Amino acid sequence: MTEKRSDDYLAPDEILIDGPRRSLAKALTWRIIATSTTMAIVAVFTGKLLLATSVGIVESLSKMLFYYLHERAWNASRFGKIVDKAKSDHVSAHRSAVTAEEREQATGTSPVTLWFTGLPGSGKTTLSYALERRLFDAGLRAVVLDGENMRLGLCRDLGFEHEERSENVRRTAESAKILNRAGVITICGLISPYEEDRRRAEGIIGKDRFFEVFLDAPEEIRRKRASKYDLAEKGEIKFFSGVSDPYDRPSRPDLYLNTAETDVDRCLDLLVELVMGRQEREEQKREKV
Repeated sequence: MTEKRSDDYLAPDEILIDGPRRSLAKALTWRIIATSTTMAIVAVFTGKLLLATSVGIVESLSKMLFYYLHERAWNASRFGKIVDKAKSDHVSAHRSAVTAEEREQATGTSPVTLWFTGLPGSGKTTLSYALERRLFDAGLRAVVLDGENMRLGLCRDLGFEHEERSENVRRTAESAKILNRAGVITICGLISPYEEDRRRAEGIIGKDRFFEVFLDAPEEIRRKRASKYDLAEKGEIKFFSGVSDPYDRPSRPDLYLNTAETDVDRCLDLLVELVMGRQEREEQKREKV
């Protein structure tokens, strides 16, 4: 028999941060690259290899030291960091007596999270609810965590500055994790503009259950779909992704959809294929047990 996957709510027991040796290794490798470049430039312009070597050594040692001290100082500082732990040290996580396999057998669903990311007007809300309908009609349990709905309820206390956006993503990911563990396919439709936040969401939900779907469309199409662009340009909406706030395009999404070139039905077909592929793989695993 294969080992059962634990269906618990325990948080990771360790969080990796840069230690002194890692910071030193980063400083060394970067200085090798930077110093080699400096030496080459000095040699080319002066024609003196000995001078180039001397400049390289002095620059390397001094900048390596300053870089290391700079890294350690920032690691020690709490400025700009998000506290990713419970405020109280007197709370403990508790393990469920029901395994993930038991839930999947009971519901007939292998839960995943489809994380729709994209700029305003890219089609997140439209596809989220259309996919929910398609999956429900196919007999699968599915629910949408829509970005604007989340901000009207669970995240109503959050604005759109960087740290608040990060917290919005964290809360949504934690909600998706709970729903997945209850056997529900979860469709998260929110801009989630920062790559680091999406990777954090993946870590919360679990790589085996997290599918990043990048919805894209040309700017002129997005502007026609979302009137808020005009308000953002007038300064009436602040921290608006794509106008006054940056958006990190996913480099390797599980699925890329250009919603200007692909109609809704075809997008849904591709999304269902993604979900059903997971369902089939999990069913094959259960049959082998």
